[in-house]
Amino acid sequence: MKKNKVPTELIFSLPNDLLVNILARVSRLDYPILSLVSKRFSSVLTLPELYQTRSLVGLTENCLYVCLLSSRADRIPSWFKLCRRPILASDTRKSSGYVLATIPIPHSPPLHRSSLVAVGSNIYNIGGSISQSQSSSVSILDCWSHTWLEGPSMQVEREYPSASLLDGKIYVTGGCRLTFHGCGDQTDNVVVDGKLHSCGGYKGVAYNPNDGRWDSLGSEMNLGLKWSSSCVIENVIYYYYHNENIKWYDTKVRSWRTLNGLKTLPRFARYANVRLADYGGKMALFWDKFTGCGNQNRMIWCAIIALERRNNEEIWGNVEWSDAVLPHQVPMAYVCEYVVAVNV
Repeated sequence: MKKNKVPTELIFSLPNDLLVNILARVSRLDYPILSLVSKRFSSVLTLPELYQTRSLVGLTENCLYVCLLSSRADRIPSWFKLCRRPILASDTRKSSGYVLATIPIPHSPPLHRSSLVAVGSNIYNIGGSISQSQSSSVSILDCWSHTWLEGPSMQVEREYPSASLLDGKIYVTGGCRLTFHGCGDQTDNVVVDGKLHSCGGYKGVAYNPNDGRWDSLGSEMNLGLKWSSSCVIENVIYYYYHNENIKWYDTKVRSWRTLNGLKTLPRFARYANVRLADYGGKMALFWDKFTGCGNQNRMIWCAIIALERRNNEEIWGNVEWSDAVLPHQVPMAYVCEYVVAVNV
């Protein structure tokens, strides 16, 4: 029996509230494709009511936001989000089916030397450098409307701060004092076992908000390096540093172990820009490859890695896919500075 197709005209004639209820049940990964269907679809996909409905029916999902920063003086940020790419009949290249789609975000504040942290459907931009001076400003990106809001300023100006979310509160450390390098004193925060672990130099401390206690971590947890390429997934810290394997921290024996099973990934260039993020319990791994004559350009790549703990001493990663996710090359002056997973 031949199935009757729903007339296209019927879909386009639906009232906005009904269309919002339908689109709220579609994965956010497909929104950029749906926005190409018609101007009306594109308009509905920007309505705050759509995201309110997604939240009410419990259909929010992790969405990866990626920020590229230029080394030029203007520091103009370029924002992208990971989504599914349209597959054309003429496509011959084998693809993961994912792409970084540009997000037009006007009036973005400076993001140089600041710290970003996700809280629900918002991204907080904390501190940083404005006109070569430390800043106490806090700005908030509403990922429903992609607009920036001004938040309450900190009492202290901070450059290169580190911010983490714990029990609904944002904890910010470091970045208050200028060093002889012209940078703020740098610490790095991660939240593990309900405690804020803060490391600077070669030692660290753990703060328990329940009893207000600070405990010394010693030197075994800190690699003595900036934790810019790190993330916490299901209470485990993962870390990457130049020219090394991805490691994870075993809290029971207080030592770093290598993440197994990543042989299908390429060996990153020594000075590749690598970023890690928790993507719904999986690891999102972003890196760049130098291209062009004299390595004048970059291609941005991404891999999604499923994680499996096989025993108390091993964690294995399974690369579900890896691909170049930015459709075009970017000049060498641009780097993948931030990767943030937001719940929208």
